[in-house]
Amino acid sequence: MLPMALAFWACDEISTDDRFIDMDTVLPERTVLIEDFTGQNCSNCPDAHAVIDLLKEQYGDAVIAVSIHAGNFGIDVKNTSFPDNYIGLMEPEGNEYNDRWNINSWPAGVVNRNGGAMEHDKWAAAVRSALSSKATVDIEVEAAIADGKINIATKVSPKADIDGHLQLWITEDGIIAFQRNGSKRVPDYRHNHVFRAAVNGTWGESVDLDNGVHKEFSHSIALRNSATEVWNPANMSVVAFVYDDSGVLQATKTRVINQNNQPI
Repeated sequence: MLPMALAFWACDEISTDDRFIDMDTVLPERTVLIEDFTGQNCSNCPDAHAVIDLLKEQYGDAVIAVSIHAGNFGIDVKNTSFPDNYIGLMEPEGNEYNDRWNINSWPAGVVNRNGGAMEHDKWAAAVRSALSSKATVDIEVEAAIADGKINIATKVSPKADIDGHLQLWITEDGIIAFQRNGSKRVPDYRHNHVFRAAVNGTWGESVDLDNGVHKEFSHSIALRNSATEVWNPANMSVVAFVYDDSGVLQATKTRVINQNNQPI
């Protein structure tokens, strides 16, 4: 019963004072990935979404957030019923990531896969610290839709010898679906940077990189359009990152475009 007790405790209301973020200035040396573990039935999770908005307002594209719906407060995408305006956002990979970090209270976040899961009031300090470290790899990604698929070209340029993994994720912005927010049930909440799929496996693919030697990768994933899940190509992005046992070495995010190289 303890995990459930912790989960409900985590979704108690947080006072305004506890939502304060110290926004010290820092010049980003790299990007930082925030894995935001969240759920539509988590009444406190919108506070974590607000933290992400503040961090992105300050640091811009240097902060890459992915909201991973998982755990006791997530709603499985398989339970979606569009006629009833009931949309679930929890993918099976989300629970695998949740279990990897032993998360049993939400919201929780992992910053650059370094230091483990933490409460959202600690994200700002972790992001500031991570932004100050130099990246050991550069990543360039292009993603375009053709023939019902998202085709992805990735170029990885290491600045050191790296034995790690390349991970590609699909995310979607602007999904209108319900969300608990405090004591309210918001039917038309706007969900952003929602994890939709892992393109190259739940944990990515192994990459053995030599300093100064570029490598290129090609992947594709079919757009989903079913009775329980519909992707909106106009709001989709690809998040790519390289990680090893020390954490995320670098990440990037790019919007999906159409065949004419224009935003959809």
